[in-house]
Amino acid sequence: MNELTITHTSTVTEDQIDHLGHMNVRYYAVNARAATTSLLAGLGWAEPGNADVDDMYTRHHREQLLGAHLEVRSGVIAADSNSIRLYHELANAASGELAATFVYRVRTSSRAPLDHLDTVEVPAHGAPRSIDLDAELSAPPLAQVQDLALAMRAPRTLGPDDMGGSSTVASDMVPMLIWGGAAADGEEFELIHTGPEGQPVGWATMETRIGIVRLPEIATRIQSFGATTALAEKTSHMAMWAYDLDRGDILVSFEVVSLLFDIGARRAIPIPDDLRAEHARTLHPSLGSRDD
Repeated sequence: MNELTITHTSTVTEDQIDHLGHMNVRYYAVNARAATTSLLAGLGWAEPGNADVDDMYTRHHREQLLGAHLEVRSGVIAADSNSIRLYHELANAASGELAATFVYRVRTSSRAPLDHLDTVEVPAHGAPRSIDLDAELSAPPLAQVQDLALAMRAPRTLGPDDMGGSSTVASDMVPMLIWGGAAADGEEFELIHTGPEGQPVGWATMETRIGIVRLPEIATRIQSFGATTALAEKTSHMAMWAYDLDRGDILVSFEVVSLLFDIGARRAIPIPDDLRAEHARTLHPSLGSRDD
């Protein structure tokens, strides 16, 4: 087995800090995507920046703050004629503490099989905790989520700002297919909530899995839907999907495990009754990829 190699370095800047006071989850993905491009380039991949990454799992370990110097260490898990699976670790270069780990799948259907690669094993700290990577990426029919009134966002038509400078939606912009646009009920989405002691609280992302079936082009009419699939004392597990409304088929799926976070104390807290009731309104365990 091969050792992980450094494939990317970066520094957390002011524009990367979110409402919880630490680096936004989007920039974890930006680091992982840059590392993917670097690793594939080292394998002789043609146009590695345009690689067809269709399954992206992230496990968050430790928040990273303004000014932190980061590095990504990477390796190949396995490869065949259909896909290559990559493992990345994002770490604080000064302290060595892990920020996040990633398992990505890149389609190789247009390439010859990648044989005789040095490979790495995914360590225990990089394995999923609550998301099953062996579960097939799937989504309920559009009519079902419409009948269940699970719309998260109003229908919208994709414009140039959604493309990320590409003819199709760039991979690091994929979450905005779920979260972009106006709320379905017309109310603004609240990032900060009031905790049981009057303190500000918010949802901190712990794990995600993004599955890409098809990246839409400009002028595609889309809508996103979501359901809570499990609730624990301090965490929620949600499944979300974005659909092409004209074709009626799935574009992307998004699975996320979130922890309720006391922003001032910087620690997890139990979910209070009001937020629990909010999630319970869309609780449909059968729509999840596994039983928690």
